[in-house]
Amino acid sequence: MRYKLTVSYDGGDFYGFQRQRGLISVQQCLEEALSTKLNTPVTIVCAGRTDAGVHALGQVIHFDYDGKLPADFAFRLNPLLPESIAVLSCEEVPEGFHARFSAKKKTYRYDIYLSKIHAPLIRKYAHVCVYDVDVDEMDRACKYLQGEHDFRCFALAESVRGKSTVRTIYDIHIQRGEGGRLLSLFVTGNGFLHNMVRAIAGTLIDVGRGRFCAQDIPDILNSKDRRRAGKTVEGCGLYLVSVEY
Repeated sequence: MRYKLTVSYDGGDFYGFQRQRGLISVQQCLEEALSTKLNTPVTIVCAGRTDAGVHALGQVIHFDYDGKLPADFAFRLNPLLPESIAVLSCEEVPEGFHARFSAKKKTYRYDIYLSKIHAPLIRKYAHVCVYDVDVDEMDRACKYLQGEHDFRCFALAESVRGKSTVRTIYDIHIQRGEGGRLLSLFVTGNGFLHNMVRAIAGTLIDVGRGRFCAQDIPDILNSKDRRRAGKTVEGCGLYLVSVEY
C-alpha cells in the first residue's frame, strides 16, 4: 500500500532534504523514524529536494508499506522525529501516486526582511536586505515572469545541461507584512529549476534597488545567460509552501 505524508521542517537544522554521507538530512530522519516505527526498512520519495537551509511548510513524500496504518499514524510518528520536523498528515493514496511526478503545481515563498542593521532573530528565516527598494517596481517585474518561459537564466548552470529549462509560472506576487518591512515573494509553477526561485528573488531585489528596471526582465529571460540576472540569494528565506496534485 502507498502512503502520502505532508511534512513541515526547519531547514536550518539540516544539510538539505536528500541523504548525504556523514551529514544530517531530512530524508535520513524521516526514513529512520518510519523504519523504526514500522519495523521494516522504508525508503521515501519527496515532491522536491530542498537545499541546505531551505524550509518546508507542506513538503510531500510517499512510501510503500505492506499493511494498514492507523488514522493517527502521523501523531504516533512525530515523537520519533527531531523537533524541527513535524508530520502534519498521513493518508493512503492509489498505487500510481508519485510525490514528485504526480504533482501539478508547487508554491514557494521567499521572505525578504528590510532592515538597515543586522537582524539576528530574522537572519535564519529571511534574507536581510539593507537597501531601500521600490516594491512597486518589483511588482511590475513580477508580471513579466508570469507565464511559460525559458528560465535558464535563473538556473544553476551545471544542473540544466542537456535538459529543458522551460517552465510555467501561474502566479507570482509580493505580499507585504510587518508594516512593510517583510516582503514575501510567492511563486506558483508547474516545476522549478535548481536555485530558480532564489535567483528570481535576487533579481527582483536588484530591480527594487535600481540595478535593473522591470522592463529589463524580458531581455534577461531571452538571454538565457545566468550572468545577466541577479545573484542567487541564500536558502534561509525559502519555503516550500504547498504541492498540488
